[in-house]
Amino acid sequence: MTRTITTLKRSVVGLVLLFLATAAGAADSAAMRASLFSEADRVYNAAKSARADILAPQSYIAATKAYDKAEQRLNRGQSIERIRRDLDKAVAHFKTAVEATRLAEVTFTKVLKARSNARAAQADSHTPEDWKKAEAQFATAARALEDGSVNKAQKYAAIAESTYLDAELSSIKVNYLSEARKIIAGAKKAKVDRLAPKTLSKARSLLAQAEKKLSDSRYDTDEPRLLAKQAKYEAKHAIYIANLVSSLRDKELSPEDFILRSEQPVVEIASALDMVAEFDEGPQRPTAEIRERIKRLRQESFELTERQNQIMALETEMQALEQKLGVQSQRLAQQEQHRQRLRQVESLFSVKEAVVLSQGGNIVIRTIGLNFDSGSAQIGSRYFGLLKKVQQALRQYPDGTVVVEGHTDSFGSDEANLALSKKRAEAVRDYLIANMPSGESRRIDAVGYGESRPIGNNETAEGRVKNRRIDLLLIPQV
Repeated sequence: MTRTITTLKRSVVGLVLLFLATAAGAADSAAMRASLFSEADRVYNAAKSARADILAPQSYIAATKAYDKAEQRLNRGQSIERIRRDLDKAVAHFKTAVEATRLAEVTFTKVLKARSNARAAQADSHTPEDWKKAEAQFATAARALEDGSVNKAQKYAAIAESTYLDAELSSIKVNYLSEARKIIAGAKKAKVDRLAPKTLSKARSLLAQAEKKLSDSRYDTDEPRLLAKQAKYEAKHAIYIANLVSSLRDKELSPEDFILRSEQPVVEIASALDMVAEFDEGPQRPTAEIRERIKRLRQESFELTERQNQIMALETEMQALEQKLGVQSQRLAQQEQHRQRLRQVESLFSVKEAVVLSQGGNIVIRTIGLNFDSGSAQIGSRYFGLLKKVQQALRQYPDGTVVVEGHTDSFGSDEANLALSKKRAEAVRDYLIANMPSGESRRIDAVGYGESRPIGNNETAEGRVKNRRIDLLLIPQV
């Protein structure tokens, strides 16, 4: 028994000594590697940072081969001299690669930008074949430049740039259009075009428009994205209609049931508005009545908000009335005068011409009846009457400053919309100044805000019309 315990103790001690020896050996090996590979690791990291793998592939590959060979020799315990020779080769090739990248950065400026844009668009995952083709062409250009063949390098760089651009565009289309394409393809497979041909055709047309918009201007994605969204909706709409038509054909749903079911949503909306929808003359009358009720509710909501703002302002003023009674009385009088002039300005315009808003102590005239042709800043003669009323409104504040603000919807690039909104604001300003009565002068500024201050939903036609507007800000003299 004693002999067994002694033997066990010796075994444990042996294992501990073996572990310690192994750990010491590993530490020595790590220290040796750090000492031998320090310079190679430094230039290796420098080459990776300089993108030598794509800009100087030949030198980079030669360097990594020598580097890997040195590491293999170290792991096998081969001579230090051989390891150092391999590392010297690796360092020399890495340095050559870094030097080559400097010329490549200048020579390949355009193709590198195209490659970066394609990668940002996820072309490597969305269109992998095109991406691999462009990468191969670029690699050929990089190798040619390393070999000193500048003309060949530029030739293949131009080819690669074109392929990267195509890959980027294809990837953008996949990103924005693939879902709509998938639904339309599914609808075609289900033979929806036989039962809802017009709606499915509309979906296809919208998808084609989206694709063309992306081809014409791949970086202005607002409109193509909306067109693709509408295409997806119309495709789903076509599927829904086809199912209804199929139910009618199979007599699962009678024509009368179909009509009654179609009327039900309007009935529910009317009920929510405390109205009764009657369809004895069709859906047009209840639809018009609902629209009118919603319009009145919006106006009442606006008026209520204005009253609440006025009440809050009066309550704030009343709190300080005891301390500043004289000044506050004067302010109240000024506020009453402001409200009277605001009502006078409102009375000049019909609801289709302009909306007049109170913005603190300022006035905003939103000329909803003034529109411009697409891309144009020319004022049509049909709007001269409206602008004449604007001039009458400005005379209510003879000493005030006027700022003409131009706004656009989100379609088009930010830069183009900003420039267009400014031109339209300037056109209105110039018209107002040119048509001032003799002897009347006025400071009128013009500013364009582009698409940055929407008041409507840019995904609807009605919302975009609201956003394509001219606002006149009247700042009364204090």
